[in-house]
Amino acid sequence: MLESAKATLVGTRSGLLNERSMKTRPLLLGLVIPITTALLAPAHAHTGAGISIVGPVVDQAQQPLQTAVPVSEIIFLLAAFLLAIRLSLRLHQTFSPRIRARLVGGLMIAVLALGIIAYALPSHEVSITPPVSFSFFFGGDTGYYSGSLAGAISSNRLIQPDFFLDLGDISYNGTTNGNPATGNEADWCNFVKANVQNRLSNSGFPYLFVTGNHEDGTSAQKDGYIDAFIGNNCLPLSEFNSKATAGDGYINFIGSGLCSESLGPDPCYGKEGYFDYPAANPVARIITLSVADTVGNSSSRVNFNYCPLEDTGRISGCNDSTMDQHWTWLNGTISSAKNTGLWIIVAFHKPCLSPAFAIGCEGNGATPNGHNANYQLENYLMSKGVDVILNGHVHLYARSKQLTCLGPTEPESDSKTGITYSPACVANDGSSGVYERGMGTVDVIQGVFSQRDDQLNFTRPDINFFAKAMSARGPTLNDCCWVYGSPMNMTSGNGIGRMTVNATQISFDFLPSVYSHTVAGASKFADSFVIRSPSSPTNSTSPPPRDPSLLLLASSIAAAILAVAIVSVFFIRRRKKGLGSQPPTFQVATGEDKLPSIHLGMVSLRYPVFRYSDAFWNWHRMFKRIFPSRGFASSDKAFKMSSPSTSSKDLSSH
Repeated sequence: MLESAKATLVGTRSGLLNERSMKTRPLLLGLVIPITTALLAPAHAHTGAGISIVGPVVDQAQQPLQTAVPVSEIIFLLAAFLLAIRLSLRLHQTFSPRIRARLVGGLMIAVLALGIIAYALPSHEVSITPPVSFSFFFGGDTGYYSGSLAGAISSNRLIQPDFFLDLGDISYNGTTNGNPATGNEADWCNFVKANVQNRLSNSGFPYLFVTGNHEDGTSAQKDGYIDAFIGNNCLPLSEFNSKATAGDGYINFIGSGLCSESLGPDPCYGKEGYFDYPAANPVARIITLSVADTVGNSSSRVNFNYCPLEDTGRISGCNDSTMDQHWTWLNGTISSAKNTGLWIIVAFHKPCLSPAFAIGCEGNGATPNGHNANYQLENYLMSKGVDVILNGHVHLYARSKQLTCLGPTEPESDSKTGITYSPACVANDGSSGVYERGMGTVDVIQGVFSQRDDQLNFTRPDINFFAKAMSARGPTLNDCCWVYGSPMNMTSGNGIGRMTVNATQISFDFLPSVYSHTVAGASKFADSFVIRSPSSPTNSTSPPPRDPSLLLLASSIAAAILAVAIVSVFFIRRRKKGLGSQPPTFQVATGEDKLPSIHLGMVSLRYPVFRYSDAFWNWHRMFKRIFPSRGFASSDKAFKMSSPSTSSKDLSSH
């Protein structure tokens, strides 16, 4: 009789499990497509280990968006959970409790082990990493005296992060304006702070200097001295050369160490040095020089000329050991930047190329090797593949074609005469506004920050080296501009340059500030260009960041279940020892008795029967609401376990 009752109960229990299994089949079948999509999409993307695809360009201060949990993983987890329920029900019908316990435990241990292995192995995820990008503004001849005040204020108010590069002839507020040669530097610095740092609410905003002939301390025009402009009561490097003072946009300026004319903590700042930017993850090297100029005071002076050693046939390129040290430093600085793949931007005050009437390829009268120092330097920069040269000095705006040389005719030393145009030196005429990286050098003259007194000379041969040029001289000038080989009368004026740089592209825009030459019905002068890498963005060599994976999540769940299992088995064993060695009896539960669980509880290893904790019983109640089973509580029988003390019904009566 007992055996018959047991068989009946087992059959009833199997029928209930089969009925409940049928409830999950439509859901599982309905999730076949999203499960397949969830599995195939990541598999299709996993094409290599540690691949990082360069994504849309963002500013270097912009924070990346937080990664959301993929919908495909949520769908997969839901499907896996339903599948686990189904398999659990099948296990109850097929295997004994002891085998089921070992099988489930083994599966959980396997999932946990796979999760640990997946975390330890190199990542195979494809991450989209936005490259570093930064913008800087630049301009030369930034004085604010007399009629230049409006242009200076307007141009300064166009400046935005990340930094500004002043290309020399800083204030004109000395002998040019009837004032003492020095002593007025702090006034100009206060003017800049009011219009730039205070406006940006950033006292550490980098406002960088390149020495021009008006503040070199040796020229006829003496409008302040560079050491005073970078002094502690003006705009010192210490205000923006550390993360503490300027945040992530700080300037890590490295001087050549060859500026003996100056004292102080940064004697080469503004004269000769470089900085890689951004400092933490650089994509460009900006080199600042004092070309064809002597900088110093009455007690000490340094002649900043550079003589390419390979072009002279001499052991000592400049025929001067001190000057050769500057050349050796410059050559090493450019070579190391090229070896690391950085963009190279070289900034100095005096250009060799010029489309103006009065200014040519100037030196400073000191060329010990018998060559024009400026001419041989710019030829060298172009032959080395420097990407951009930035100049001031000429009170015009001009953008060159992409050049590989300056032609065969070398001007005399310290000459005002222009150079000879040579089409063979032109790699790209710039008419499309797009240049290819590595094909040559683009020279940008930006001397109209606040000045406007120079005029274009359309008859000089070397104007053909320029794609575009502009004079802001005013209403007396009929033809203000040069556009792709033709003079044009356009509205023009003062302005500044803006460059945006990332690992694969430099883009430039001329930003007008004040229009001084207005032509009725004519268009306004504008200019922009880009320099692009010839190939697609380079894949990063660093492994991409890890994202939480489905396997890691599953292993975490498995670890938690194992922990609960160990604790549950421990307490079940203690309870069994307290009950003695008498085996339990069995009874049939009616519809009024407690409902059985779905049997996801812990399995006792001592007897081939189930014991369930209250926690898992409560889980069953929740599942009962999700998966209702008709007639379960009222007409079917269930298998129930009780202790010897509570067994009061005789199984034989059934």
